[in-house]
Amino acid sequence: MSRVCEVCGKGPIVVNSVIRRGKARAAGGVGRKVTGVTKRFQKPNLQPLTVTRAGVSVRMRVCNKCRKSLI
Repeated sequence: MSRVCEVCGKGPIVVNSVIRRGKARAAGGVGRKVTGVTKRFQKPNLQPLTVTRAGVSVRMRVCNKCRKSLI
């Protein structure tokens, strides 16, 4: 269960990486053309956080959004 937030369960997602060429119409060109689409992963921003539970220190890997809400 690496790359997954231990609080909210946020994990990696698959997105498209779009490669374009050309000049935008607003800038006087003929428009941008899509020349390639490949899949890539976006990983969550996981940070280590030490939490004290019942007198025991536990290290957790949580995303930055959950870390800000816990502190």
